[in-house]
Amino acid sequence: MHLLNELVRQLPDGVYLTNMKQDNQTVTLQGMAQSNERVSELLRNLGNNSPWLVKPELVEITSANVNLNPRDQRRVANFTMRIGLKRPTDAQKAAADKALAATAQSKG
Repeated sequence: MHLLNELVRQLPDGVYLTNMKQDNQTVTLQGMAQSNERVSELLRNLGNNSPWLVKPELVEITSANVNLNPRDQRRVANFTMRIGLKRPTDAQKAAADKALAATAQSKG
């Protein structure tokens, strides 16, 4: 459940997922983006903004053309990336450690 919620939160505009596969604590995402920069933004979001996702890794990125209609062709970036899932106990422990550190800092 946390995975889908986090993906919705972290997915930038212009990035579309086409496939998702989970194997234990690793998730492989495939998709397309309007540019390489959008893929980079997704990697940053997944690595920095989520308590449930860890170690995003770009596996492959390739350029392709997509036909929107007979006269409109767009260049896109197809990508594959892997991310790790934290177990709920790991995420809860990290949140507790962060709270303890903040408390200790304010008292120090």
